[in-house]
Amino acid sequence: MKNIAELPISEIVSRDYRAALVFRTFGIDFCCKGDQTIQEACTQKKIDPQLLFEKLVEAFTQPAEDHFDYKSWPLTLLANYIENKHHAMLRERIPLIRKFLKRVVKVHGAHEPQLKKIKALFEDSTEDLKRHLQQEELIVFPFIRKICTDEERKKLLLSPNFQKIRELIYQLMEDHAQEGACLEKIRRLSNDYNPPSYACNTYKVAFALLQEFDVNLQKHMHLEHNILFPEAISLKPGQSIN
Repeated sequence: MKNIAELPISEIVSRDYRAALVFRTFGIDFCCKGDQTIQEACTQKKIDPQLLFEKLVEAFTQPAEDHFDYKSWPLTLLANYIENKHHAMLRERIPLIRKFLKRVVKVHGAHEPQLKKIKALFEDSTEDLKRHLQQEELIVFPFIRKICTDEERKKLLLSPNFQKIRELIYQLMEDHAQEGACLEKIRRLSNDYNPPSYACNTYKVAFALLQEFDVNLQKHMHLEHNILFPEAISLKPGQSIN
């Protein structure tokens, strides 16, 4: 990848998602704060940029088992992928994680107040997330699919409804920032999902599920925040849509 030092972090991840794990390891937000360069992020986080570059080079040499060029996908395909894979996984995991957190708090909450905070943060954020997913599935994604249909595109792009959709998309992007901030708090309270040495299996599973949820949600937000939504709101009448 040429001139990687000059690219925004979100662009690096969009070109090769293997970079996401590196940024996640260093605690660098590649979604809502992805407009930073590596140098700017390292300065903010007090990280040695050379070390981060070395880890990126190492990541790019690993097999790309689940690497796709999402930026080249038609918008309809990307919307379908996000809904069918990421939304489905989030909906499946939310009640399961709540169940495990409830058990962990019941047993350990009296002596570990951070667990109660984690549980409260997760419950509050996922209630907002449910609304967020519903707005995408019932309003934004169907509209994107219509926009990408030749006979409908021009009429919809010129209609007042398109401005309303743009405003909703901007609000959904604000939601991403709030969800990202919540994930950051949970990571800090959970010691990056590392349970203590005395943790029982339920405790360990709860943290493992939270970490899986975190990874999935970050990718979901990245695909929308840095690819799908910017592409959708920048469309012009008569513009060719891939």
